[in-house]
Amino acid sequence: MRKPSRTTRKAARIVIADPYPFFRRGLRAFLTEQPDLSVVADCGQAEELLQRCEELHPDVLLLALDLPGFDGVVPLGALLDRSPRTKCVVLATPGDEEALAACVDSGLSAYVMKDADPPLILNAIRAVRNGGPWLQRELTARLFQELREARSSQRDRARVGLTERENEVLSLVAEGLRNAQIAERLFISERTVKVHVSSIFAKLRLKDRVQAARYAIRTGLVRV
Repeated sequence: MRKPSRTTRKAARIVIADPYPFFRRGLRAFLTEQPDLSVVADCGQAEELLQRCEELHPDVLLLALDLPGFDGVVPLGALLDRSPRTKCVVLATPGDEEALAACVDSGLSAYVMKDADPPLILNAIRAVRNGGPWLQRELTARLFQELREARSSQRDRARVGLTERENEVLSLVAEGLRNAQIAERLFISERTVKVHVSSIFAKLRLKDRVQAARYAIRTGLVRV
């Protein structure tokens, strides 16, 4: 009697999110050659990425942190909430260490350089699909250094002495709220919010709201 054949595991469904069409096309062509992988979409903008993840619920997302409209790692948690079964592989570039450290704190576990040899990207994809972490060796020292600096920033924030209200305002700035929205949330005037924001920027030596958001994430005031 003939034995039944084993059920073949379905190919992992991949979405590539990167601002550069040439990079996306090259990576897509390479991954398409792999029998256990299937690229179902590639995106060059954050809005398109959100739509594709909601529609397709891919198994693995390859995400470049410089994707236009994505504004760093702040919306990453919301994105994965919309597609909870999706595993994320962060495609890093030199200078991404701060954002990568925030990704580590948010629970992501796969990181590879965009200029890595293709087999390394395959290793990362297959590792996260099987539920494991993956970190390219060259990123280890950079991440440890950034995490050490983040812990130092936590101590600095305690020494700076933000008031309880300023911490509340900073956390809402990091969530992307504008001054009017913060005022409504905290039941204070918009003018008072502006005063708090100016005080926060001065105490922490920040230039804009993007830096404020990154600082809040690094120091653990908010999580993505």
